[in-house]
Amino acid sequence: MLVPVQLGAAEPIIMMDDSLLVKSEGVKDNEDEYTTWVEYRLGDKIVHRSAHVHLKKNINAEPMVSGF
Repeated sequence: MLVPVQLGAAEPIIMMDDSLLVKSEGVKDNEDEYTTWVEYRLGDKIVHRSAHVHLKKNINAEPMVSGF
């Protein structure tokens, strides 16, 4: 699978085969959110990071609703 990576801050984003990279994944799950993330590293440098956040409830609206 090809992954978009950026090898340096001033470098363009290129596609690189994921077999050349080290992949790590994580999850955060609590009462407010469910978050997953993926990082790809080339050596000790992170070259790609993506995260997906799913809110379980509308955190900002709850104080207003309780005031009605």
